[in-house]
Amino acid sequence: MKFKFILALFFTLNIFSAQDRIKLEGKVKDELVKIYEVNEKLYDSFFDYNGKEVSKRALELKDAIEKISDEKIKNLLKFSADKLSTMTADRTEELNQQDYNIVSMALIHVNSKYDFGKKYNAYSCPMVKKKWLQNTEKDSNVKNPYAAMMRGCGSKDSNF
Repeated sequence: MKFKFILALFFTLNIFSAQDRIKLEGKVKDELVKIYEVNEKLYDSFFDYNGKEVSKRALELKDAIEKISDEKIKNLLKFSADKLSTMTADRTEELNQQDYNIVSMALIHVNSKYDFGKKYNAYSCPMVKKKWLQNTEKDSNVKNPYAAMMRGCGSKDSNF
């Protein structure tokens, strides 16, 4: 009897804790896909670090975020757009990485809330305590943009 109660409680908690992502279609979906594609270019720019390239990609991502027509999503990403403005060529790699981590966390939140495809998943590295999004259709192996000496350090945190 006790086993059945625990089993029922387990399934009930799992049903209520699992949230479906909000399905997006049309213009908003296309705008969000564009944001994540531009983010992918910014993510790539951290591997062979070049401050000018990071700055350029950060501004492209800021522009894509500012063009999104859905006000709820725009509000979720507003702080990220502000952070992207601070990612300049004259800042250190470490400072730009810190800001990119903040941007990534907001993008991860949006990715977990809205369904616009299965292409991007969240990753994290406990050693550097940072997160990022990665195109898992291109490569699902861990590719850490923060730790040059530990590119394989981290884990996949979502599976869409």
